[in-house]
Amino acid sequence: MRPVLIDLGGIEIPSYGLLLTLSFVVAFWYVRRKAPGFGISPVTIENLAFYVMIGVIIGGRVLYAAFHWHQYQNDILGIFRIWEGGMMFFGSFLGGFLLGALYISKQKLAILKMSDLVAPALGLGLFLTRLGCFLNGCCFGEPSTVPWAVRFPAECVAGTSPVGALSLHPVQLYESIFGLALFFFLNKQVGRTSRQGAVFAQFLISYGVFRFGVDFIRYFENSANYWVNQLIALGLVVAGIIILVKPARKSI
Repeated sequence: MRPVLIDLGGIEIPSYGLLLTLSFVVAFWYVRRKAPGFGISPVTIENLAFYVMIGVIIGGRVLYAAFHWHQYQNDILGIFRIWEGGMMFFGSFLGGFLLGALYISKQKLAILKMSDLVAPALGLGLFLTRLGCFLNGCCFGEPSTVPWAVRFPAECVAGTSPVGALSLHPVQLYESIFGLALFFFLNKQVGRTSRQGAVFAQFLISYGVFRFGVDFIRYFENSANYWVNQLIALGLVVAGIIILVKPARKSI
């Protein structure tokens, strides 16, 4: 594992922080490039990116800290060191969506139309950030005997866990590969339908089903963390189905 990806003479660049930043940059580049096809100004995308980024960081970190309080009860300032890893995707997704939706509403734009534009970029974000999780040794899986199971170093989060001495499912890589595949699939769907929300709904259903399944082999420190993730995953699936079955509305 490489929690520190680059060491420039004492200046350490953490893998997770770098890939998290890269995921924002790549997603922003993709959405800004696609925006004109949706009749949306690049300036709008730039402003939206700011709100989404803040929501992603706050939501992901707050939910993670809530379920990993033992890591921060004696180090409150550690909550703010996000470059060390420790984000929950669902917290990031909900936080980014809520702040982004607030900005979109204030601009009197269609939330589902913007969500369709952003949906493929979420797959890119998964691809990059889960690579960061793997290099950081967090968000790991249950013990496994599959040939590709990974034994993490003792000094990382996985290594210090109760299952750290065993070979574990590299669920970070499973999710990273799925995120990349989801990006290519959703990118093909953009522009193929004039129905608002269809692409975003496909993201919600696809990721919700995948996440519900993969969490059965992901390690959770407590059952509350597991059940919250499972309920949110099912909630995404239900939300996606509702968007698809509601009366069709053409994009404008």
